[in-house]
Amino acid sequence: MNKGENMKKLSVGFLACLCLLSFSMIGNAAAPKNNDSGVKISGGTLTFKLKDADIKSVLQIFAKQLGVNIVAGDDVNGKVTFSFTNVKPREGLEAVLRAKGFDWFQEGDTMVVTAKNTVRTYLLEYASAAEIKGALDPLTEPGDSISVNDSYNALIVKASTKNISRIEKAIRDLDVPPIQVMVESKIIEVKYNNGGNAGLNAKYTHPNHPKDIAQTTGLAGNPTDLGAQGLYAQIISGNVEAYISALLNETNYNLIASPRITTINHKEANILIGSQQGYQSAVITTTGTVYQVNFLTTGTQLTITPHVGEGGFIRMKIYPKVSDGNVVQGLPTENTTETHNEVLVKDGQTVIIGGLTKEDASQSDYGIPILMDIPILGAFFRKTEIINEKRDLLIFVTPHILTPEYLNQMTQEATSFNKKAKEGSASFIH
Repeated sequence: MNKGENMKKLSVGFLACLCLLSFSMIGNAAAPKNNDSGVKISGGTLTFKLKDADIKSVLQIFAKQLGVNIVAGDDVNGKVTFSFTNVKPREGLEAVLRAKGFDWFQEGDTMVVTAKNTVRTYLLEYASAAEIKGALDPLTEPGDSISVNDSYNALIVKASTKNISRIEKAIRDLDVPPIQVMVESKIIEVKYNNGGNAGLNAKYTHPNHPKDIAQTTGLAGNPTDLGAQGLYAQIISGNVEAYISALLNETNYNLIASPRITTINHKEANILIGSQQGYQSAVITTTGTVYQVNFLTTGTQLTITPHVGEGGFIRMKIYPKVSDGNVVQGLPTENTTETHNEVLVKDGQTVIIGGLTKEDASQSDYGIPILMDIPILGAFFRKTEIINEKRDLLIFVTPHILTPEYLNQMTQEATSFNKKAKEGSASFIH
C-alpha cells in the first residue's frame, strides 16, 4: 500500500470520528433534563417551576416528596405548566389535580388518580340541605348531580373535580350561622262604648204606713239604691213615684297579648290568639268521594318576616289580621280586618300599626220575671242595656337583632332579676 492510500484512509477515519463526536454532542444537548432536578426543598415545602411537563412525570415528583405510591389511570394524560414557591407537597399536588380536573382518593400508602367524576358528601351544620340544593343547581354541568339526605341534613354531590371545587366553595359560603331576630310585640285593644243602660224604677209607699213599700231597685241604676235587685214588695196601694236613669259607660284599653318571638333571618314567624273551628268538605274523585277536615282560624293573628341588612337595618313584612266567624251547616263564614305592611326600621325601633277597627251592637233586656213581659206595663219592670261597641286594635312591633352583645345584656338582666327575686323571697321568709 502506497503512501497516498494510507493518507486517504486516515482522512476518512478522522472525518468519521468527527461526525460521531458531533452527533454525541447534539444528542446530549437534546436529552431532556430530569424534571426533579429543579425541585428545591426547604422546611418541608417545595419550590419549582415547570412548563409543558407531562402530568405523569409531575405526579412522580410529588410521589417521591410525599413518600406514597401514585397510580394514574389511562385517562390521566396531558401537559401542565405551573410555578410553586414554598408550597406543601400535598397542597401542591391537589392544586395540580384540581386544575386538570382529575379526581383522587387514597388507600393506605397508595393514591389513585382518575379523570372520572367524584362523589362527595357534605354534612351541613347550619343551613337546610334542601334549600342549599336549590342554590347549587345552577352550578351543575351535564353529568353532575346533587341529592339531599334529610335525615342527616347532608348533600351528596357527584361532579367532576374541576366543577366540584366551585360547588364546594359555594357550600362553605352558604353554610354559615344564620342571623336571628327577636320581635317584641304588644297587641292592645281599645274599646269605645257608645251606649249604656236605660230603665225605669218605680216605688209605692203607703200614706199611713211609711214602712209598707212596693218598689223596684237597680233597674235604672240609682246610686243610692241598696239591697236586693229587682222587685221588693210589702203592699200594693198608696202613692206611686218613679224615675228614669241612663248610664253611659266608657272603657279604656285591654292588653290582649305581649308575646316575644324569635325567628331566623328571612323566616316567617306567626302569633295566633284565637280559635280554630273544624268543618268537613267533600272531594269527588274518579274512585269515589273523599271527606276532608278543614279548620276556620279566627281571632287575632300576626305574621312577621324579618330581613336583616347592613348597618343594623331590618326590613319587615308585617301582616296583622283580626277576624271572627262561624261554621253553619258545614259552611264557614268569616268577617276579617287585615292589612299587609312592609317597613324598614333600625334595630330596636318600634313600628305602630293601627286602624284595625271593628264595631258590634248588642241589646240585652232583664228585669222582674213575668212582669217584664207584660205588654206596655212591662216597661216599668224591665231594664234594657244597649251597647254599640267600637274596638280599635293597635299593634306595636319592636325587632332586635340577637347579637352576642344583646344576648349578654339579656343574660345580665335575667341574672339581676333572679337575684332580686331570691332576695325578696328571703325577706318574705324572715
